Amino acid sequence: MAIRISKEETFSVQGNVDEIRSRIVKALMAGGFTRINEYSSLNHVTANYKKFTVWGEIKISLIHENDIVKVNAVSTANVDNIFALFSSPNQKILDQFKNYFR
Repeated sequence: MAIRISKEETFSVQGNVDEIRSRIVKALMAGGFTRINEYSSLNHVTANYKKFTVWGEIKISLIHENDIVKVNAVSTANVDNIFALFSSPNQKILDQFKNYFR
């Protein structure tokens, strides 16, 4: 069984929840994520990220506060391989999402 560790990041974005959720799905598709599932009633989006050196998933939750939407992204990745010694697979997953989201 693989050893998995999670990492969490939260940031705020101007806009409404539906617009932000749509942008998140587009960013995940552009970033090479697979099995993208959108749960609009719960304001959650999940996706898998499987590349040669990184295997993991991302779970994104949206929290609406006034005119600001808080985006909470949690990545969970396998860390029991040689490539995880050189750089964090969780950070790679989060960066891949954030690079295409902004």
